[in-house]
Amino acid sequence: MQRSIGRLHGRQVRIGAALVALAAAVVLLFRPILQVLGLLAGAGAICFIAAPLEKLYERRLKRPLAALLCLVTLAAAILGALWLLLPAMLREAAELGRVLQGSIASAAEWLGGAKAWLSGRLPGVRLPEIDLGALQGALSGLATGTLGFAANLADVAGRASMMLVLAYFFLRDRDAVLLRLELLLPQAARATAVRMAGAACRELRLYLEAQLMIAGAVALLSFAALSLVKVRSALVLAPLIGILNMIPYFGPFIGGVPAVLIALTDGWQKAATTALALSVVQQLDGSWISPRVMGSLTGFSPAVVLVGIYAGARLGGMPGMLLALPAMLIFRALYRIFMQKYENI
Repeated sequence: MQRSIGRLHGRQVRIGAALVALAAAVVLLFRPILQVLGLLAGAGAICFIAAPLEKLYERRLKRPLAALLCLVTLAAAILGALWLLLPAMLREAAELGRVLQGSIASAAEWLGGAKAWLSGRLPGVRLPEIDLGALQGALSGLATGTLGFAANLADVAGRASMMLVLAYFFLRDRDAVLLRLELLLPQAARATAVRMAGAACRELRLYLEAQLMIAGAVALLSFAALSLVKVRSALVLAPLIGILNMIPYFGPFIGGVPAVLIALTDGWQKAATTALALSVVQQLDGSWISPRVMGSLTGFSPAVVLVGIYAGARLGGMPGMLLALPAMLIFRALYRIFMQKYENI
């Protein structure tokens, strides 16, 4: 009896020591582990995006060649777009960083005049102080950040190349990879986990395809509108407006603020014209583009979407706002599969 207790105690000590050693290794190697996980996540995202094209190639080619040709096609498309657009976008981004400083000063002067006018009309009311220093400080490093991006382009290219190599092996051996991932789970949970993963992938793919189409359409319309009213840095502002348009309710306003600030340097009439042009773009999106492309894909009520966006903003700032709705869609898909299993028990 004592011998059994001693063996059990020794086993517990070994397990505890192994857990402590694992925790210490994670703490000591946290940054390398995080970088490896980032590479794996990036390769997985590339596979997720490239899978439909790879399956199309696979109809006529063997899987290794189909996976290679698919990634070469995507890389060629991205490099071609960068070769055409990146130099002009970098120039306009640097110009944007310089112009925004004057825009903030113009906005501060205009708001100061409005405050003085209101103070004269409402002598008994104390108006709040308007401090734009924080925003001006945040925007002051935009041009420097652009130069830093250009300096770090080699590191970004190296990481992207590694992700592409990993994505090739994931695509080529996806059956074996998925089987190994499935075998890591307890046998009783495998069927449910596979159904959950399939449902989450379908929801996310439909959402991303619809949102990318909408973002592209809004970016093109915004570029046309900004070019029409002759706003500087339209080549940089239009993609930003398209991407931020993916944030429900708040995205169009957040994306339009830099364009209006840039136009403010040429007078409030130019700023008003810019705001009107972007409002027309948003009306086209809200009444024609999004309903036809997105339809009732999400199915969430406005209150639920607002709460989700607020939670995403609190957790991750602007990226959290962008990822809030797809995260809610994935959670809903997982919850539905789980509840179906529970109801069938």
